[in-house]
Amino acid sequence: MKNILLLICAIVIFTFPAYAQENVYAQEDLYEDDPYFWSYTREVGVNFTPLVSKLVPFNLGQNNAGNVGLIWKKYYSQRAFRISLGAKLSDFSTDQSNFFFLGLGLEKRFPISKDKKFSYSSGWELFVQGTESGDEDALAIRKLYGFEYHFSKRIFLSTEAALNMGLDISEGGFFFQFSLPAALFVNVRLY
Repeated sequence: MKNILLLICAIVIFTFPAYAQENVYAQEDLYEDDPYFWSYTREVGVNFTPLVSKLVPFNLGQNNAGNVGLIWKKYYSQRAFRISLGAKLSDFSTDQSNFFFLGLGLEKRFPISKDKKFSYSSGWELFVQGTESGDEDALAIRKLYGFEYHFSKRIFLSTEAALNMGLDISEGGFFFQFSLPAALFVNVRLY
């Protein structure tokens, strides 16, 4: 009788984690009717360009990591609301000026491959950029073009280019500028 009781306890103990894990991942499949696994999720992306550039051998120069350091997205069924944030604080002894960047926009992602590992995104963003010296102050709108590779449903790499159009506050005129993809973002999807 004691052996049967131990056997039942062992079966319950070893099978319980499997049921608990199934319930955790069941959250991801709540929206099976939606066409994409990123629907109704939130994402946080961090600019990893400075770290990656230090890992490249013989890279002794300065790199341009772009103005955006953090991207937050809230996806609905197919479209997303995004917030881009960037800042640079340097010492007074350097000749580089400090800046602040804030962007608000909308985005839509399109899968390229059938397994949805490769995708591209397109969107619009209204941004404000201010610098300490006032040389590059801007209020503008930009058209975003992004490319993403999904390692899993939760972790993916992305980069994006942008066509900036807006008002150059420091010079008092309009500007058009195409920004090449200079930053590599590591993104984590939150459910």
